[in-house]
Amino acid sequence: MLHNRYFSGMSKCYNYFSYVLRLFSVCLLLMFASCTEIIDINTDNSKPVIVIYGAITDIPSFQEVSISSSTGYFDNKTNPKISGAKVTITSGSEEYTLNEVEGTPGLYRTTTKMSGIPGKTYNLQVEVDYNGDGVNEVYEASAKMEEKVQLDSIDVTSQLVSQRNYFSVNMYAQDPSSEDYYMCRYQINDSVYNKISKYIVFDDTSVNGQYIKGLSLGYFPDIKDKSKYSDDEVKEMTFMAEGDSVKFQLSRITKGYYRFLFQCQQEKNGEDPFFGGPLSNIDTNISNGGTGYFAAFAVSEAKGVAPKQDISNEK
Repeated sequence: MLHNRYFSGMSKCYNYFSYVLRLFSVCLLLMFASCTEIIDINTDNSKPVIVIYGAITDIPSFQEVSISSSTGYFDNKTNPKISGAKVTITSGSEEYTLNEVEGTPGLYRTTTKMSGIPGKTYNLQVEVDYNGDGVNEVYEASAKMEEKVQLDSIDVTSQLVSQRNYFSVNMYAQDPSSEDYYMCRYQINDSVYNKISKYIVFDDTSVNGQYIKGLSLGYFPDIKDKSKYSDDEVKEMTFMAEGDSVKFQLSRITKGYYRFLFQCQQEKNGEDPFFGGPLSNIDTNISNGGTGYFAAFAVSEAKGVAPKQDISNEK
């Protein structure tokens, strides 16, 4: 059994998880607990720093990197975007230039579609005069794309718990014998949940080297029960309905990126690409005093459909 600390990291992402666990002791989710050590977060306002966040995937697409400036921890403002940077990604003899997207300051995109290759390392370099002294500062980061773990399938099951309906999304995949870390992102119908606060991150401590058969990735409240929750609870929840089409993406990620995502989920309501307020003790692989993260990961996806609720399946 893993430590229960993982659930505190997921609480901002799945407020209803903790609700279900506290009241009904749903044992399946215990397998997701994390071994990450407790992280003390410094909430004092600090000098703004450059925030760089981006990722390379193995999906052929225009890969993106965002560049902004952090704000004070207690500021509720959007991070100021940084324009005019020179951004490149290299891997061996390959080099990709990223240009700023017209009309979207601070967002840089490859000029052509590209896809990363598992096993390769990608190097990011950003040159920009962040401090306004007339000389460009250089920020660098490297990211290795781990070998893909195939998500064979997912299924969606329903259950009734104390007169409240939930859908459970369950995964099937072979876990390698190595120490591994995972990230799941998902889409329900046409809604893509692409905030860091909605990512599901976990390690393989309890399933190392095993075939993962029906492990629950989370419980989603039925939209029909929305009125049973408070307004604050609803803001944190992701609802599902009978017949909803569900797509989950599984990515094997590095321990460093796992720690970054986990720590972000501890802070406020971690946003994508990054939230306001530079937390100096959140892990980063950006050099020269920058913060944020540059990652690379392969994506495996599977689809499912939410079934009709079985009102006889009371737990």
